[in-house]
Amino acid sequence: MFQKIKFTMPFVISAVNGFWKRSTKNQGKHLCFSALHQARLPIFYESWGVPDTLEGRFDCASLHMILLLKHLKGNLAQNTFDAFFKYTDLTLREEGVSDLSVGKQVKKCAKFFYGTLKSYHEGLDGKANLEKALSRNLYGGDFPSSLPKIAAYIRACDTLLANYDFNKDHPIPWSKEKDLCPH
Repeated sequence: MFQKIKFTMPFVISAVNGFWKRSTKNQGKHLCFSALHQARLPIFYESWGVPDTLEGRFDCASLHMILLLKHLKGNLAQNTFDAFFKYTDLTLREEGVSDLSVGKQVKKCAKFFYGTLKSYHEGLDGKANLEKALSRNLYGGDFPSSLPKIAAYIRACDTLLANYDFNKDHPIPWSKEKDLCPH
């Protein structure tokens, strides 16, 4: 009996704990990349006027991550957030930011992210004007004619994610670009 306990208990405990940690980490990466994929849809840049620059793409990616993180909890939220900033770090390196400057740039990105997180959450919760938050954070203070369309899209995404079961193993049913384009 002693032999059975000696070999079974430590092995089972470490396997179970390791499984859950990897599972949440992988699910966080998957959710992060799902949001990033959505943020890369050409409609944002070609039709809705989001600047097609490194900063504009980061702003759009942040918007989608903020929508997603609003509905995640615990380790899954943290792992999704971590995956986003690892991706941000990698992107900055690929864009040629020096190793010594990457940390400072990521810190600036995080500061922007937290500021926009607050303004978007307040806008979605009706405590502030969502259109003003989008204008300030996504369009640099401009009010393009597409602002009502993107605000409606953001509200629809918020509703979609509020009703989404993140424990299921299927992709988030983000709106397809063909459904967002005017006919």
